[in-house]
Amino acid sequence: MTRLFDNHTHSYFSDDGHMTVEDAIAAAAGKGLGGICISDHYDYDVPEGVMKFIFDPEQQQQHIEKAAREAAGQGNSITVLKGIEIGMQPRCIRQMKELMGKYRFDSVIGSLHFIDGLDPFHGTYYRDLDYKYAYGHYLEIIYKCMCMYEDFDILGHFDYIARYAPYPQATIYYNEFSDIFDMIFRKLIEQGKTFEINTKTYQMYRGREPHPDVALLRRFHELGGEFVSLGSDAHDISRVGEHFERFVPILLSSGIKYSVYYKGRKAHPVALS
Repeated sequence: MTRLFDNHTHSYFSDDGHMTVEDAIAAAAGKGLGGICISDHYDYDVPEGVMKFIFDPEQQQQHIEKAAREAAGQGNSITVLKGIEIGMQPRCIRQMKELMGKYRFDSVIGSLHFIDGLDPFHGTYYRDLDYKYAYGHYLEIIYKCMCMYEDFDILGHFDYIARYAPYPQATIYYNEFSDIFDMIFRKLIEQGKTFEINTKTYQMYRGREPHPDVALLRRFHELGGEFVSLGSDAHDISRVGEHFERFVPILLSSGIKYSVYYKGRKAHPVALS
């Protein structure tokens, strides 16, 4: 099977990370992955009571480079990349641009974690909202951020909003939100970006298990999307590269023949087989 890349992992440089960079590299190599990108959290204007999600990019990059050299010196051929998961919010665009103007990463994931100053992880966002509005509004904010801020490569976990939702509707289906998905997909394709299959979303959580919507993947391909990014969103070594093998046949059946990783902000497709 193709040696896939895990483009979305978190080390101790993320406030909620539970693994060293060295352990993350070793875990990826042990699972036969072709590469790993350490993409730690950086979020501005977090809600009160939430972790800060800020790290020193220079220190992180130096540490990753050192760990990569050590792994290579031990005969490990895995590719190790320097990344960031930048938290997108309409009111934080200026700070995001200033940050990204100071540092250079291999890969930038743009993700939406907080909506209207609220945190879905702790459930505050969903209060008094039905699932259709809660999911749709989240997608609309993603699109708004994409139009305001273009300096990213991968749209991270577009279905994050369903991960912690209290509704029985655990999956975001294309046919329920087709208009906004088409807008998002066209924008990504126009800018040469892609979206992420975040395998952390597709697991049992509080009695609910979201499932990947094949119709959504097919639509992305129909509009011209050639590849997607695979990310485990791992915060500990047990989840690096988790369930990647499950998605290879799903992607191929949708017409998508490539996954991708970014190095020096340039896309490198990896054929699926």
